Amino acid sequence: MGRTIDCFFWNPNLGVEDGLDFTYEEVGNGITLKKPIFTIDVLEKIIAGIKKARQDYLLNHDIPAVLDAIDKVNALWMDPGYKGRKIARDVLPTVTGFSVEMIESWGFDYFFDILKKENLPLLGKLQPNNFREFSSLGDGLVKAYGKSYIHHSNYQPEVIGHICAGNILGLAAFEMVMDKLVDAATWVKVASEEPVFGALYAKSIEEIDPSLAHTITVLPFGSDNTMVQEFLFSKSDIVRATGGENARKNLSELAEKYKVPLAGHWHKFSFITIAREYLDSQAREIAELASLDVCAWDQQGCFSPQEIFAETGGSVSPKEFAKLLAEEMETTSRALPKGTNSGKMQVLDGYYQYFTKEMMGEPVKIFPSPTHQWLVIYDESTTNFESSPLFRVIRVKPISDIMEIPKRAKPIGTFLQTVGVAIPHDRLIPFADAMGEAGATNIRTISGMTLQKAWEPWDGRFPLNELFEHDAIHWVSIDTRDIATEIKTALQRKRSIVNKQLSRKKTLKK
Repeated sequence: MGRTIDCFFWNPNLGVEDGLDFTYEEVGNGITLKKPIFTIDVLEKIIAGIKKARQDYLLNHDIPAVLDAIDKVNALWMDPGYKGRKIARDVLPTVTGFSVEMIESWGFDYFFDILKKENLPLLGKLQPNNFREFSSLGDGLVKAYGKSYIHHSNYQPEVIGHICAGNILGLAAFEMVMDKLVDAATWVKVASEEPVFGALYAKSIEEIDPSLAHTITVLPFGSDNTMVQEFLFSKSDIVRATGGENARKNLSELAEKYKVPLAGHWHKFSFITIAREYLDSQAREIAELASLDVCAWDQQGCFSPQEIFAETGGSVSPKEFAKLLAEEMETTSRALPKGTNSGKMQVLDGYYQYFTKEMMGEPVKIFPSPTHQWLVIYDESTTNFESSPLFRVIRVKPISDIMEIPKRAKPIGTFLQTVGVAIPHDRLIPFADAMGEAGATNIRTISGMTLQKAWEPWDGRFPLNELFEHDAIHWVSIDTRDIATEIKTALQRKRSIVNKQLSRKKTLKK
């Protein structure tokens, strides 16, 4: 039996649906996506509606009341039996191409931890001069680089817009919550690649607190719909956007045209660094953790690793580590398989490219998946940073000293984002400092690269602060103050995910 999913949300009492036409897109497995064809008249009413709801609700309720409501919403989503989660579980694998195991385990089970009220960033503005060395924040450390120069400020934004990329499941929910912490109404443009979850989450807010939900609208439309985009920019105090280079170019021009501040988060490059101290008896455990970073979201996020630098001098060589990683990739991929968007051609292309190099006698060794689900490549042929074909294709490169990496990274500094690490604390701080100087923004314990903590900066800016102020400070975070303990915790988390999924598969086979 077919199912039609509404990819939009606004206060139903506005009565605008009767004035709209809709498109119906069949995406497979009996699923049809329903999207409105917007007119300026309807958009005027929707934006006026969220502004009025903000005036009536947000300006008359304190932050704790809003946080209590959001906590109740997240409690719904943490329940596997919740109807919204069941719809998402049934629909998102078809829409996104991610497997249901990935969406359930790495998505719902861990994403909603970020949005718990005790984890939300209610810190106020940090003074950069108090963080000129790595200092405590949350359960980690941060440091401020650069000179403070405020080039935008609006401490009472009325309407904030968000343009979400399709490669980050749950981003729309995060944006809705952040806006409420600054008493702003919200419009969200959901991506064509994933237009479902944002509307489902907004509807779940409506179940708990309709007045809060009605400060939000979820709007699906194509990035080529300049009429809608121009109207929304003209009605916004600030727009936050994620996307690639085309989005950066087009949205920057639009922001300039309407003199609207744009908080942009664009294409980035991330990688893993492993120090020799962890290439010993712990090497297999580190390979276990690295396999999760590579498998998570099939490397589709800007925070996903595209290469691994393994330091020489440990009892396990970088090439031996690559072999261990291949073994762990197979186990992790059984627990968290790819979905319909498998990228098999990208994996095969990587295989044939490096198979040829290996046959030609280059210092390359491939460790392939028997079913082409992933590919590990040991590569001594170049010291340059190289992008991956993604879809679980990862290169392991030897390096004699991890402190060489920041120097190599400087030419791509503006594209750097997350560095996953297995580095002992006494070497981690100078490494993180040098990477911060090179342009990186987040230093995260291996296996946690795709797990943004709510207190961490995002591309060098704090997510809440950039909604009302832009300056020239570049913030860099380390996600822990005790990496040895964090690695132990990460290992428990990883094994819990893998064992749960493998046990479930075993039960289903009986």
